[in-house]
Amino acid sequence: MVELLVVMLTLLVPLVYVMVVMADVQRALLATSSAAREAGRVYVTGADRVDAERRAGVAYREVLATYGIRAGPGTGMRLRVGCPTEAGSGCAGGFGPGAEVEVEVTYRVPVARVPFLGAVAGPGVTVGATHHTRVDRYRGLGG
Repeated sequence: MVELLVVMLTLLVPLVYVMVVMADVQRALLATSSAAREAGRVYVTGADRVDAERRAGVAYREVLATYGIRAGPGTGMRLRVGCPTEAGSGCAGGFGPGAEVEVEVTYRVPVARVPFLGAVAGPGVTVGATHHTRVDRYRGLGG
């Protein structure tokens, strides 16, 4: 009986710990993917570049909050915008019809946890997602 208890604890505790960490990693993967997609979608519907960047930042924070992740030191969003090289696209300064947008979202999932206290400083797994989109070529801007 004692041997069974010892063997079960030595196998069960690490297994549960790995399952909890993998669940956190999966949640972070879903959060970063959704945040990148929504930030890109919101960016291309903005009225101007400043409004689009502000709205993308708000969407990024709101989506992460939906998954229980606070935007802060372990998270990041990077927007890269550019215009196509073809003439007559209407794109100027990285914004306008035909503009290409790339949103990259990263999050560091803490691996070291203390029971009843949560994550502590230490090792982590960085996950991320990238979303590419383009402003509709026939979209009118402003209003």
